Amino acid sequence: MNLFLLDSLLGDALYLGTFIIVFFIFGFIAFVLKMYKKVAPGEAIVRTGLGNIKTSFSGIFVFPVIHQMERMNITLKKVIISRQGKEGLICMDNLRADIQVTFFIRVNSESVAVAKVATAIGCKRASDPKALIELFDAKFSEALKTVGRQFNYVELYNSRDTFNARIKTEIGTDLNGYVLDDCAIDYLEQTSV
Repeated sequence: MNLFLLDSLLGDALYLGTFIIVFFIFGFIAFVLKMYKKVAPGEAIVRTGLGNIKTSFSGIFVFPVIHQMERMNITLKKVIISRQGKEGLICMDNLRADIQVTFFIRVNSESVAVAKVATAIGCKRASDPKALIELFDAKFSEALKTVGRQFNYVELYNSRDTFNARIKTEIGTDLNGYVLDDCAIDYLEQTSV
């Protein structure tokens, strides 16, 4: 009888041990799956902490305590620059023009560019329209002034495509992680005297 009791206890211990091992395996798998963060289209994840800064456009493991994660919107955004009145654009023929130009920018979809933007201004500010205007107002305004001086008012009015191409060339590609996709003149009139 003692042998039967010992065999029964060993069988129960074996079942209990198997249950505990299976429980821990499934628990570990659930823990690891919970740590994997996916990214929606038009977003990037920026992970900081152990292993320095890492970016992902699909998904990445983020472990609590040792990592911090932020999401960055990398979709196309509008920056509207308006120059009117005394601040209007001065053309080659010394006529002043009231102008409003919409610039279409986005964070470049490369890991280095996303990390650069995240480090320089932060993930939340990267999509804030007011922050983008603060960042690019001076550079875009200077490009408008420089290119505007190369056109007479009538040329500016009739050759908008050429103006846009020269603006893009003047601004260039060095936008600290951002890319200028396009620009368009929304409003152009001669400033009233």
